[in-house]
Amino acid sequence: MTTSCKTTITSKETLSEIPGTWQLTDYRSIMSAAGFADGDTISESETREMTLMALADLEPAEAANVLLSYRLGDDLNDGQIDQISHDMQNDKIFEEYPEIGLHRHLFDANQLLRLAYNGKFPNGEAVLVHATMQFTGPEAPGQLTAGLVLRALAPALSDRSLIKRLYAADLEADTPFEAADNILWEMTATPEDAPGTFAVRLVSSEYWLHDLADSGEFEGEITLPE
Repeated sequence: MTTSCKTTITSKETLSEIPGTWQLTDYRSIMSAAGFADGDTISESETREMTLMALADLEPAEAANVLLSYRLGDDLNDGQIDQISHDMQNDKIFEEYPEIGLHRHLFDANQLLRLAYNGKFPNGEAVLVHATMQFTGPEAPGQLTAGLVLRALAPALSDRSLIKRLYAADLEADTPFEAADNILWEMTATPEDAPGTFAVRLVSSEYWLHDLADSGEFEGEITLPE
C-alpha cells in the first residue's frame, strides 16, 4: 500500500549536544565513578562543571572508560569498552561503530569528553529538524513511526545520501523499516487539525542527515507496511 505525502521542512539546525541528555543523577553518578565526592548540595550547573573537572583529572582513556562503563556497561563487555575508550580519542566511533543502536550513546559520551578535554576528542554534531508531514488518500496513517518519517524525508535527501545508499530497499519495502529507530535518535509526531497532518520533531546524527534539505516542500509516494 502507498500513500501520498507532502513534507515541509520548516527548520534544520546542528547541535553539539542534545538538550536533556545528561540529568543531575547522571552527573552525580559519573562524579562518584571518577572518584569525586557526590555534590548533592550544589546546583545542577555546578554539578555539571564538577563532573567535567572530575573527568579531566583522569587520563583521557580512563575518563572515557568511566563514562562508557556508566552509559553502556549493560551493552558492552570490559574489553570492548577498553578498546573504544582508546579508539574514540582519534576516531568518530559514534559514526563508525558497527552497532548503530549504540551511536547515540557513543555520541553523548564523546561530546561530554570533548568538553572536559577542551576539544581533544573528535567533534560530532547532531541535527534537529522540525517538519510538517501531510498524508493524503484512503491509506493515510493514523500515527507515524520512525520508518514512515524516514520514507517521507527521502525526497528531501540527496541521491548521494548515506541512508539512500545503505537502506534503499527499506525505503521502498512494504515491511517495517527497523533500522529507522536507531537512525532517528529522537522523534515525536503530533497530529494537527488537518486530517493526516503531523508536526514532526526529530534528532539524528549529522552523519545521517547532513545532506537533508534545510527547508522547502517535497512530495512523494510512501510505502506503508502491510
